[in-house]
Amino acid sequence: MKMKRLLILAFVSFLIPSLLIAAGTKESAADGVIELSVYHYLDQTDKTTAPNFQHLVDVFEAANPDIKLSFEYGYGESFHDKLQTMAMSGQLPDIVLLYPGERTSQVTSAGLVKDLRPYLSGHEDEFADMAMQAQGENGEIWELPEDISITSIMYTNNRLLAELGLEYPKSYEELLTQGPVIRKAGLIPISIANKDAWPMQSCVAGMLVERACGMEWWDKALSGEASYDDPEFVYAMEIIKELNDKQMFSPGTNQLAYGQGLDDFVNERAVYLLDGGWTVNSMVGELTDEQKTYMSLESFPDIPNQKGQSLSVSATAGQGFGMNAKLNEKEAEAAWKWIWFYSGPEGSAIRQQYGRLPAYNLDEPEDADPMIKKLIAFAGKVPMGYVMDSVIAAEPIGTFNINLQNMMFDTMSPMEVAQDLERMVSSVGR
Repeated sequence: MKMKRLLILAFVSFLIPSLLIAAGTKESAADGVIELSVYHYLDQTDKTTAPNFQHLVDVFEAANPDIKLSFEYGYGESFHDKLQTMAMSGQLPDIVLLYPGERTSQVTSAGLVKDLRPYLSGHEDEFADMAMQAQGENGEIWELPEDISITSIMYTNNRLLAELGLEYPKSYEELLTQGPVIRKAGLIPISIANKDAWPMQSCVAGMLVERACGMEWWDKALSGEASYDDPEFVYAMEIIKELNDKQMFSPGTNQLAYGQGLDDFVNERAVYLLDGGWTVNSMVGELTDEQKTYMSLESFPDIPNQKGQSLSVSATAGQGFGMNAKLNEKEAEAAWKWIWFYSGPEGSAIRQQYGRLPAYNLDEPEDADPMIKKLIAFAGKVPMGYVMDSVIAAEPIGTFNINLQNMMFDTMSPMEVAQDLERMVSSVGR
């Protein structure tokens, strides 16, 4: 009898949690709301991008009251560090912001997210060709790109140039000769803030590698037929060091938090700003109407002995949202509604108004801000090369970013930076 009572108690102890779980599931289903967790890359202190993103969320949730999105945000390298921890611990959110290429390969190459092609089917031609390039070995699309991201635009204050008796330089050598003139006037030649380490790689190095090496070399390096310690790659690193040594960059650039570069440019303390196309998003709200008349978007001048395309920029299909591979059918349908809203026609039209260059094909709005029109025109005329962190694995590129800082601090040489990158890429596989 005692044994029977113990068995009954054990059964009840097992049954009660199961019933509670089932009851909770039914209650959640009964109210008709599907809750999804989202991990997003966003600087919540940014006075432009943060409210712009919240507006998108508000529009989506108003149209989809049966879907509740719970956001967690990360920014800079801390975003990627936490994403890697989530992936390794099996705690990936329902929806996550991912990058094309290698930047978030710890997630996309590990089977942790769904292939979006079944959901996207029939809409492929509505996006820029670059955005629909395969992201997986078998043609998978892990994230739906939100933008075409040009990462190396030379924003130019033509009013300051005119006051200094200068014109936009036709060559790298001419750019260097402008440095002393600009500094004598108490201004910064090229504004860039590199405390977070990625800007020098993303906004400068990739563009200079294409200029120094050419796209044919780039493709060979990615396949292992060329090496990152080849002379032409080292030459690109030498250009960065020369720009730093000749005080062309912001003073103390490696101690300046990202955002300071834009601030110096908007407040006309700098003649040039080297940054990505996403910066137009902030310029729309921060530049005055008058400033927008004399600010232009240019390509970095051609360098001596250039093998790459004239006036090329580094560019990639931008990041976008993907969904956890473990989602059930209803959850996946809800997740896709957000992904399609954000990168599809509705969200893209909103983001275009804010100064982004959507991957979704849209006509230029007649009432677009002047800076948006300038970005669209610029994107339509420049040759494009690779962004380094979109084609090189996360671990080597993270070390490379730091090594660029070390080179600028004179603790590493351009050759040592190149050799270390080749060693790391070879060790993890191309």
